[in-house]
Amino acid sequence: MTDHRPSPEEEQTATNEERTISDGRYLYCVVDTTSAEPATLSTTGVDDNSVYVVEVNGVGAVVHDCETVYETEDLEQVKRWLLTHQQVVDAAGDAFGTPLPMRFDTVLEGGDASLERWLEGHYEGIRDELASFTGVWEYRTNLLWDSAPFEETIADQDDQLRELRQRKQQSGAGKRFLLEKQYDQRLQELKRERQTELAEQLEEAITPVVNNLTEQDTNTPLHDEHSSVEKEQIVRFAVLADEDDETALGDRLDTIVEHEGVEIRFTGPWPPYTFAPDIGE
Repeated sequence: MTDHRPSPEEEQTATNEERTISDGRYLYCVVDTTSAEPATLSTTGVDDNSVYVVEVNGVGAVVHDCETVYETEDLEQVKRWLLTHQQVVDAAGDAFGTPLPMRFDTVLEGGDASLERWLEGHYEGIRDELASFTGVWEYRTNLLWDSAPFEETIADQDDQLRELRQRKQQSGAGKRFLLEKQYDQRLQELKRERQTELAEQLEEAITPVVNNLTEQDTNTPLHDEHSSVEKEQIVRFAVLADEDDETALGDRLDTIVEHEGVEIRFTGPWPPYTFAPDIGE
């Protein structure tokens, strides 16, 4: 018995064959086509593919033809694909109103006929979801905080910090080290309390003018490109709001910016990426 080990070329060929699909359709989003003709959408998609709409009774899937799925270890390429995917969804939103975005690299095999059967199979659910998102869009708010002004002010206002500072001034090196540690622990505690207050104030301010709200991850630190000051991300919200309430939402965010050291980054309108359902799952 011989043990055949494939050459690198054979391995690459096998990998490519596994990723090849039959008469595929890459899905960007689903739209309500009753408000505009499918031909209204004019844009190019991932890898400059022509984008078009497959329609079933007023529901359209925005797609391009494909023969492979989009997988690579090149992160820059993935970013370009994702950006193009988003641009197509944005264009669909401009043409048809709020779309239901699909996940990147969602592909159906079997051509337009298979896609039409998929739309028919999920028709009622898609129609209901499109109706529920009519006229509403996603907005994102990011609260950043420069804590330096707060630290300067609270050092004189908090009794424990004042006492610890006085004791440090009267202590030797060994004792001073322990007192400095206690001082820092107390300061961090007060900062956490202030961060919680700011997050609660932001949520309370915007809740009356949004339809839905969800908190997002804040793990990635941001650096203000216009300043040398490092700002902490305190909280990020994705909200779903009526387009007519965009100005009111912005006005409410302005009340939070009045706090010293606070910055609000507000973006949108976006298609409802955070809130759209996973169709067919």
